Amino acid sequence: MLSTPTQISGRIAASVEFRAGDGPLLTIPEGHCQVIVEGDSAVLTWTEEGQPLTTAIPKIEFDRFIASGAIILGTS
Repeated sequence: MLSTPTQISGRIAASVEFRAGDGPLLTIPEGHCQVIVEGDSAVLTWTEEGQPLTTAIPKIEFDRFIASGAIILGTS
């Protein structure tokens, strides 16, 4: 049986960077986000300048952001 991914409210509290394809590192601005963790990746969704944006990051990087306090889960 496949598990259903859970969407969690969170907050970006410090620098969270990701790479879009082969491009430069981009920074998610501090503030509210939504997180879906499934398998070996986490999908983060946030709003920047009124536009919804989404990225997937490896679970190991996501865990590092959680451990450092850059991403705080369970906030609205």
